[in-house]
Amino acid sequence: MIEPIEAWSTAIRKLTPEQARQVADGGLVTVGIHEPPDSWQLAADSRVGVVAGSDWEIRVVPRLAIPKLMFLLAYAVDQDGWRDSITAFQRDPDFFAAAASGFAFHAYRAIEPGPLRGYVTVDERSYALRGRLRVADQINRSSGLPLPLEITYDDYALDVPENRILRGASDLLLRFPRLPATARKRLLRIRATLEDVEPATGPVPMPQITRLNRRYEPALRLALLILERASITTERGEIRSVSFVFDMNQVFEDFLSAALSEALRPHGGIVRLQYRREFLDHEQALRLKPDITWWRGGRIRAVVDAKYKQLKDERFPNADAYQMLGYCAGLGQERGFLVYARDVDQRSRTHRIRDGRTVLEVRAIDLEASPDQVLKQVADLAGELARASHLEESTEAAAA
Repeated sequence: MIEPIEAWSTAIRKLTPEQARQVADGGLVTVGIHEPPDSWQLAADSRVGVVAGSDWEIRVVPRLAIPKLMFLLAYAVDQDGWRDSITAFQRDPDFFAAAASGFAFHAYRAIEPGPLRGYVTVDERSYALRGRLRVADQINRSSGLPLPLEITYDDYALDVPENRILRGASDLLLRFPRLPATARKRLLRIRATLEDVEPATGPVPMPQITRLNRRYEPALRLALLILERASITTERGEIRSVSFVFDMNQVFEDFLSAALSEALRPHGGIVRLQYRREFLDHEQALRLKPDITWWRGGRIRAVVDAKYKQLKDERFPNADAYQMLGYCAGLGQERGFLVYARDVDQRSRTHRIRDGRTVLEVRAIDLEASPDQVLKQVADLAGELARASHLEESTEAAAA
């Protein structure tokens, strides 16, 4: 195993040339030559997770504490039940172990009283009549022979969407090396219990939550994250590598979008994410796509972009400011908000643009705070957006 690397950092590691090639193909880090033939420089960016091959494994760990990261992920998908979802994430030392342990805990707890069953429609050939005969298929497929019969019937079975999702996530996780021992034991038990279930592969829709499947909800939400982010690379039928990767930029954007949408609800209006209907130019070649826009009275009242990167006084990211200036110009806003995940020496600030009317507000959210404190910071930001909007509306009313 290769020693883990921290996000946004570089490290020198010993690899064979073939391993270096496979690591580079895995895409989690970029690989450069340090001292041939077996010393390589690995550079990580905003992505965290694990990629593993037959005789190597690369883990990129976030700077953010694991329970804090899992809170961001859980809240983004479930603003009401996130506290239940993060119950099992407090002790694992890395991100992948936390996700695997959390899913195994919730999935095992969900099926322990007995897995869900439901009626599923089965089409099959049989020598005994059960359910109803599919006459057209009998004529077309059996060439007029009386047997076998083409039949359809309803079966009360385990093969329902909820169990397919849990089985699919369990199968994926069990392909990874170095799973926590307790998690592996639980995952094997889940797979054995759901042996007759067809596993889900890839992203699938969340089943509707009812009183019958509510105990599955935390496990389902984590399973969907795993199915979306985990993947298997094959070559000539052989498994070449497995990966489980998150981009912290996307994690922070998803969290802020969900949290700010909730925090703005008491202030009225509508929050729209990734609004794509406006352009910066008359030729409509430069499309605008801010992360978050807040609408009230039929107009955009606030535009917000989420950024997960360092923000220090001497290295203000000019490209982000130019991007927000473009949003303000294209969307007719006098004020735009850039919201960062706070790092060392970061602070909120205001930039007054030399056109005399545009203001860029920079705000930093301290993600190392407790979940309730993080949500309070977002609520304070929502209050600031609302106050700025009220002031703008009052000015418009006075001018009218």
